[in-house]
Amino acid sequence: MEKFPSIVEDVMSSPIITIDSESMVRDAALIMADRHIGSIIVIERGEAVGIVTKRDMLERVVAPCRDVCTTRMKEIMSSPLISVPPKVGILEAMRKMREHNISRLVVKENDRLLGIITERDVIRAMNIASLTSFTTILRKK
Repeated sequence: MEKFPSIVEDVMSSPIITIDSESMVRDAALIMADRHIGSIIVIERGEAVGIVTKRDMLERVVAPCRDVCTTRMKEIMSSPLISVPPKVGILEAMRKMREHNISRLVVKENDRLLGIITERDVIRAMNIASLTSFTTILRKK
């Protein structure tokens, strides 16, 4: 039987893209656009302290007409980071996202950043699991 994704490390994105908390929002936007990512982790003195998503940029910078060239990442980041260990089940990660009303979790082990998991990653994993189960049933016939 084929193995389907069941734990966070099976579907997380890695490595995590980071930016310094003193960096300007424009710098983050350029990195996010270049890398085709929807969020970036904010680092301060070598430690992950927050996250900024595309939505944060829209709501906290664009909508209120703040200047992307003078607004620092630390001014708009969401903090603290909500994290899960890499071996936690995908469904437990989804529960944690729902509990905190967020769409991303940082994956950490012993205070080390390993990756990030999004709702989209969870949905994709569940689709793979469903298709794998369905394929297994079809092969038995």
